[in-house]
Amino acid sequence: MSPVFAINFRREAFQQQIARARQRAIKLGLWVLYFGALGIVLGLYGLNCASLGQRTHMIEKQVARLRKQPAGGSEWRPKSEDAEIVGRYLRDTRQWRKRLERLPQVLPANARLTALQYNPENISGSGETKLVITGELRAGGQDRMQAVMNFVNTLSRDSVFSAGYQNIRLVTTRATATGDGAEFVIECR
Repeated sequence: MSPVFAINFRREAFQQQIARARQRAIKLGLWVLYFGALGIVLGLYGLNCASLGQRTHMIEKQVARLRKQPAGGSEWRPKSEDAEIVGRYLRDTRQWRKRLERLPQVLPANARLTALQYNPENISGSGETKLVITGELRAGGQDRMQAVMNFVNTLSRDSVFSAGYQNIRLVTTRATATGDGAEFVIECR
């Protein structure tokens, strides 16, 4: 008759058996972790390959369809809004040349520009874009704020520079480290 359970009275043998079981469990865990991570990586590569194959097939179909079309592409008919946007961009380049030529003429002799940013928020489409002018102005004995406001007023009254902008305003101003000047940020919308 075999016993249902066996009691191990040798403590040292019992501890070795527990240590071997722990090592086997750790090795098994590391093996599962390694091959599991490997399986996930290979699975992701497989998904990427399938997606790339679908995209390539779609582009090949588009190329074949475009090759069958006669030259000139009679399928595309621009909307009136599209033509208006293109016309505005054509006019806008001419206006920018005039603005940039005019800016040094209206800039006071005691001022210098440190940055010009067109469309700093990177708005695309028919949204309102803006021009941000950053610079420094030496007051030269007069009030710093008044000198900056005079420059803003000059920009807003200038017909060449203010064309296309409804609002030219002073966003921020602060005193320079030397104390006789001001740094300013002007926004044109």
